[in-house]
Amino acid sequence: MDERLIQTFYYAIGGIFLGVMVAVAWSFYIDTHTSSVNIILITVFISALCGFLFPNLVSHWFKAFWSFFT
Repeated sequence: MDERLIQTFYYAIGGIFLGVMVAVAWSFYIDTHTSSVNIILITVFISALCGFLFPNLVSHWFKAFWSFFT
């Protein structure tokens, strides 16, 4: 259980960086009226939740999203 909580923390930190990239891409290409803070917080929450529930799959999701936005 402790290992999963540590992974959750790491994925939440990774979710911050992923959220910033999503917020930038969102504001340029999709909608400029959506709050960047909301996008970042939602990404952090989803990353942390998925990191706790599915610890082995999240690294693949991060790589896919990271390659999509870079």
